[in-house]
Amino acid sequence: MTDYDVVIIGDYFFDQIFTGLPRFPSLGCETFAENLTTTGGAMFITAVALSRLEVRAGWIGTFGSDPYSELVYRLAQEEGVDLALTETLAQPYRRVTTSMPFEGERAFVTYAEPDRADTLEFWLARLQGCSFRHVHLGGFVAVDQLRPIADYVRGRGATLSMDCQDGDFLRDPQGCRESIKLVDWFMPNARETKIIAETDDLQDAIRTLAGLTPLIIVKDGGRGSWIGGVDGTIHIPPIQAGPAIDTTGAGDCFNAGFLYGYVVERAAPPVCARYGNICGGLSVTGIGGATRAPHRTELHGWLKQM
Repeated sequence: MTDYDVVIIGDYFFDQIFTGLPRFPSLGCETFAENLTTTGGAMFITAVALSRLEVRAGWIGTFGSDPYSELVYRLAQEEGVDLALTETLAQPYRRVTTSMPFEGERAFVTYAEPDRADTLEFWLARLQGCSFRHVHLGGFVAVDQLRPIADYVRGRGATLSMDCQDGDFLRDPQGCRESIKLVDWFMPNARETKIIAETDDLQDAIRTLAGLTPLIIVKDGGRGSWIGGVDGTIHIPPIQAGPAIDTTGAGDCFNAGFLYGYVVERAAPPVCARYGNICGGLSVTGIGGATRAPHRTELHGWLKQM
């Protein structure tokens, strides 16, 4: 039975990123980008970032027989990611996102095959085959699927965190809040935080969600991050690593830094958020979320400057 510090749960994406757009595309017009980058996205980014930080991390995810799966799987192997907990289906499992960064924001077009019918059973079976200190869900999970995971993780004496990832679930803020009650940390971005708390004021939103879970960590882009808990709200300023070229996947890199600090170094949440800000801040200086994810020595070098 493999012993992991962290097990991350969530599927890969194949990202194609158009950069250097002279203008944002509009209907009826052709727009030429200066560059096109193809790489892995979603949980691939967190997995690579954790590997570079030398975290003993396992990745529970699904790949298919299609070229998109094969490319991202190969990229993960090249980065030394532990893929023992993944499964490759004998059929396509395409998960493709086109990202178009422009003037500090970005737009996405995504196609994803339907989720596997036995997703919950697959996750639980993989968790039962290893040991771990912490489990991180890379995207939002509805309460009916989340409850068995939360019960199992806590029954093993471990902790559980969950990111948000924009999606249809945001149409049901009350349902979101019910899921948040089941995790130890919730890690949304600022926009998602306000939608779920049903307020336009970020500080009010953080206070609302902090009443549902022991720790809320809010990623606020170029403004850094926020931590909310029983002792109030703390702001962690961003690093100045250079111009933001592509913000795709910065939140997934942030998550890896925070997980490293909290689970491996057992650092206090504000220090963990600094790690997250460093990882996320470096991420946006390259194209593709994992491209500029730091190694452990670079992370600590930045921390000394803060």
